Amino acid sequence: MVRTTLVYAFVGLFISILGPIGLAWALLTGRTGILYDLSRICIRIAGWMCGIRLQVRGRDSLVPGQTYLFLSNHQGNFDGPILFYATGRDLRAVVKKEMMKIPILSTVFRMVEFVPIDRFDPLRARASIDRAARLLSRGYSFFAFPEGTRSRDGRLGAFKKGVFVMAIKAGVPVVPVTIQNSRTIQPPGRYRITPGPVDIVFHAPIATDHIGQESRDHLLQRVRDSILECLPDR
Repeated sequence: MVRTTLVYAFVGLFISILGPIGLAWALLTGRTGILYDLSRICIRIAGWMCGIRLQVRGRDSLVPGQTYLFLSNHQGNFDGPILFYATGRDLRAVVKKEMMKIPILSTVFRMVEFVPIDRFDPLRARASIDRAARLLSRGYSFFAFPEGTRSRDGRLGAFKKGVFVMAIKAGVPVVPVTIQNSRTIQPPGRYRITPGPVDIVFHAPIATDHIGQESRDHLLQRVRDSILECLPDR
C-alpha cells in the first residue's frame, strides 16, 4: 500500500508542479514537444517506482516518420501510459470524455489534440471519430483501445467500430498491439500496485489505403486476431 500511495503522490505532484510550467512554455513557443518529454519522464519514474519491468517486441519493424493508428487490448490502469511510452512517439489518443475533467491533465490533452469521445451519444461519437480521422490524415499518429474500457476478466472484449472507420477514412496503417500482464500490476477496481513484468508486442501494420468502409468488419477481425495471437487467455 505504501508503494501505491507514493506512486500516486509522485504523479500528482509532478503534474501539479511541472504541468503548468510545460503548458506555459508550450503556449509561449507554440511547441508541444515539452509536454511529451515531461510525460515520458513522469511515466519512466512512476514505472520504476511501481516495479514495472517493460519488454517491447516488434517495434523495430515500424517505419520512422510513418503515421500509424495503434490499437491495443486494455487490461489495466497503466495501459495508456505504458503504450504511449513504448511507442517512443508523440501520439494523440482517442479517450473517453471523462478524461477531459481531470485538472491540468485535461488542459494538456486539449493542447496536444487528444480527441474525447462520448460512448453513450452516437452523434457526438461520430463527430469525434471524424475529427480524429482528419488529424490522422494530417500526419498525427494515434492510439486507442477498441474495447472502449478495461477488461474485467482479462479476456479480450468486443470491439467498437469507430476507430476502424477512422483508420479507413484517413487511409493510414493500423498497428495491432498486444499488452501482456498489465492486469497483474493493477487490475480494474484495485488500489494496490503489484510489481511485475509487462510485455508489449507490436504486430505487423495492416494497410487501409486500398479499402473502403465495406471492409470495416474485416479490418476489425484482422486486428482482433493479431492481438489474440499473443494473449494466453483467449
